[in-house]
Amino acid sequence: MAKPEDAARTLLLAAGINGPPTPVERLVRKSGVALVFQPFQGNISGMLYRDGERRVIGINSAHAAVRQRFSIAHELGHLELHPGRPVILDHVVRMDFRDQRSSTATDQQEIEANRFAAELLMPRDWVMRAATRRTGRAREVRGDDLVQDLADEFDVSLQAMEYRLANLGLRRLM
Repeated sequence: MAKPEDAARTLLLAAGINGPPTPVERLVRKSGVALVFQPFQGNISGMLYRDGERRVIGINSAHAAVRQRFSIAHELGHLELHPGRPVILDHVVRMDFRDQRSSTATDQQEIEANRFAAELLMPRDWVMRAATRRTGRAREVRGDDLVQDLADEFDVSLQAMEYRLANLGLRRLM
């Protein structure tokens, strides 16, 4: 199995995407997956339904657009990386949910899907270039401003960008 980051980079390269923001909805549709937006009950952010060749990513339409983008990327990560978990309805299908457990970093598949999503939406090289460009141009930029500027450029939440910068070891730039 490919590392999540490698799988995300391969997908970006194959699609010819070389700068932010990543058109994650286009990537999903190009892969033949139906993308559906509906309000979900509880803390479900997204879900992946697989039944043979039929694949659907469902996203909670009640969530902020930046959270929806991360959820789409996360579910795409499950699709690329994991065969799925069986769920019995009226027949056996495979489904993955993005929910509270996804962000607790306790399930290996959830960790991998989050790593895939982070690399897909905020690829290491792109973030490094953007952060260096900003800090090199305006050294007086406060850390919070830098993080917000990057979050806006990559069309992700402030929290997602903060985590990404920390995971990339870029806190020193702030």
